[in-house]
Amino acid sequence: MWIMIASIVLLVIMIIIIYIMCRYQQKRRAALESFEEPSLGRRLSSDTKKSFELSRRGSSIRNSIRKGSMTGKRVSDLTMVNDYKGEFGLADLMKAAAEVLGNGPLGSSYKAMMANGLTVVVKRIKEMNKIGKDGFDAEIKRLGRLRHKNILTLLAYHHRKEEKLFVYEYIPKGSLLYLLHGDRGIPHAELTWPVRLKILLGVAEGLNYLHTELATSDLPHGDVKSSNILINTNHEPLLTGYGFYPLMNNSHAAQALLAFKSPEALQSNQVTPKCDVYCLGLVILEVVTGKFPAQYLNTGKGGIDIAQWVKTAVAEGREAELYDPDVLPSAKDSMSSMKELVHIGAACVEDHPQQRISIREVVRRIEEIQQQNGGSTSRGQKGPTTTPQSQTGQTIEIMPSATDEGPEIQVLQSQQGRSNN
Repeated sequence: MWIMIASIVLLVIMIIIIYIMCRYQQKRRAALESFEEPSLGRRLSSDTKKSFELSRRGSSIRNSIRKGSMTGKRVSDLTMVNDYKGEFGLADLMKAAAEVLGNGPLGSSYKAMMANGLTVVVKRIKEMNKIGKDGFDAEIKRLGRLRHKNILTLLAYHHRKEEKLFVYEYIPKGSLLYLLHGDRGIPHAELTWPVRLKILLGVAEGLNYLHTELATSDLPHGDVKSSNILINTNHEPLLTGYGFYPLMNNSHAAQALLAFKSPEALQSNQVTPKCDVYCLGLVILEVVTGKFPAQYLNTGKGGIDIAQWVKTAVAEGREAELYDPDVLPSAKDSMSSMKELVHIGAACVEDHPQQRISIREVVRRIEEIQQQNGGSTSRGQKGPTTTPQSQTGQTIEIMPSATDEGPEIQVLQSQQGRSNN
C-alpha cells in the first residue's frame, strides 16, 4: 500500500518537474523569437513562416564549389553579383515557402530554399535612398568584389525605390550571438577558449580587410556585433551586414547602426572607422565575459554596460572576475591570455577615438595570443579559391535565432545578473 502511494507521489513530482522544464524552454524560445533582429543564418519557429511558395525539392548545397565571378547579370529583375552558386531570378524567390528570420531597424530577413536545393537568406531593407540607382549599383558591385575567408559574400540584389533586397547564402550554424546566449546545448559547449580565440582573430582579420578595401568609407562595416557574425561548421566567423552606411539615409543610419552607439557618435553624431573598432571591442568583451552588451539594445533595458564594467575592473586589477565561467574549464593554462584579451577589448572601447588601438594592432596582438596558445594564424589571406561560406555543408533545421535581446536579457532584468541587423 505504502509502496503504491509512494510511486504515485513520485510520478506526480516527475510530471510537475517535466511541466516546469517545458514551460522554461517555452519562455526561453519566446524570448528569442521576440527579438527584432534579422540576423542571417537561423530560423524562427514555424509560427513565423511566410509563403514564398518555394518548392523544397532538389539536392542539398554542395560542400565545396568553385569561386564565382562578378557577373552583374540581370535575371528577372534580380542582379546577380556573384554566380558561383548558380543563377536564379526574383521569380524563384517569390515562389518560395520561406521562413521569417526576424525584423529589425534595417528591415526584415527571410530564409528560402530554392528548387535546386540552394538555401539563401533574403534581406529586405527600406530607407536606403541616399544615392541614385547608378551610384547604388556601383557601390553594391564594389561590395560584391570583396573576397576574404571571414566575409560573407553577396550573391544578388534587387533595386526598387521603396525597398532593396540583398541575397546571401544561408549559414546553418547561425550567429555568434545565438551560440553565446541562446540554447545552452552542444553548440554553446563547443565555444571553448581556443574556439573563441579563433573566432575573435577571424573577426578582427575580416574587419581589417574591410578597412583596407573600403578605406574611403567613414564606416567600412558600420554594424559590428555578434548577431552580424555568422559561424560556419569549422567555427570560422563570417562578417555580414557591412558596407550599408554609404547607402543609408543619415537619420536611419543613426538609429539602425551600432557604430552610432560609440561615445563620439553619441556626443557629436560624427562617425569614423574608429567607431568600428569600438564595436569590435564590445564583441571581444562579450566573448570573453559571456555577458550581453547593453549597447546592442535600443530600449535601454537589459544587458550590461560592458565597456564601463570592464574598464572599471581593469583599473582595479580585477580582470579574473570578468571571465565567462563556461570557458574556464578549457582555459586553465591560458589565464594570462584571457587577461591580455580583456586588455585588448578595453583598449578598443576607449571613450576617445584617438586613444583606441588600430584594427591592425588588434589583429597583431590576438595573433600573438594564439601563437602563445599553440595555434596558427592566417593574417593577410584573402580567402581560398572557394568562398568561405561554401564550407557549410547541407541545410539543416535548427533552433530559433537570437537577436538584439539574447535570452540572458531576462536573467539580467530579474536578477540584475547574452543576430541581423
